[in-house]
Amino acid sequence: MSEETHDAAIRGPLAIRLAIVASGVVGWMLTITFCFCLNDFDAILASPTGLPAAQIFLNAGGRTGGTIMWFWVILVQFFTGCSAMLADTRMAYAFARDDALPFSRFWSKVNRYTRTPVNAVWLVVFFSICLNLIGIGSTQTVVAIFNITAPALDLSYIAVILAHLVYEHRVKFVEGPYTLGRWGKPVNIMAISWVSFISVVLFFPPTRPVTVANMNYAIAVAGSIALFSLSWWWIGARHKYTGPRTKELLQIVDTEDTEEGACSPEYRE
Repeated sequence: MSEETHDAAIRGPLAIRLAIVASGVVGWMLTITFCFCLNDFDAILASPTGLPAAQIFLNAGGRTGGTIMWFWVILVQFFTGCSAMLADTRMAYAFARDDALPFSRFWSKVNRYTRTPVNAVWLVVFFSICLNLIGIGSTQTVVAIFNITAPALDLSYIAVILAHLVYEHRVKFVEGPYTLGRWGKPVNIMAISWVSFISVVLFFPPTRPVTVANMNYAIAVAGSIALFSLSWWWIGARHKYTGPRTKELLQIVDTEDTEEGACSPEYRE
């Protein structure tokens, strides 16, 4: 998304920082509120609704108030899903555009009528449908898939940080306008250490003794994803993927100047 942001070197990091602060404050407020509304913890966990959070709303607002509050939760989840699919589509198109995915030429095709990557959109929709079908067929399987999301995101963040620390003496990095200065390396080391630790913890089974039923199979899902990604990289992507190719997609188009009545060339992606 930074490719479409003006002054991305400044606004991108600033948006990330503001999002973290806002999410932390609102999340802390929500947690405190939930704690005050907990009256019988064991009964809430054993809720007939199967959703402890929904039971908290019902206990706090009654049948009518709890239903209204839960409606807004469902609505927020819906829009969150839309935002996630939008972000996934953008990433799928970007990787396909850069020849990093199997059948990249097909997935990166832009519809000439809508001027949007329709094929990449349907790719994400197809995978979303598959995940929902897996959830209908096996709760344990889909939970294992969802359990990989947190460590996978964290590891993807520190991958870039680790590469920067490893290659900083071999590759010349030009710092942008948004930098931590001398605090950059200590913060990076702290981030790598924390993510490495918490990622291992997130792969642990939730209860003991560990059985086939309560085992955390997220590690198996992570291994499968890593095996597929490394295999595809070794087989084909390493020969074609060279990084973002946005400049290759720039075209000169004529736009009318309403004031002067003249045409001037502008660049458009």
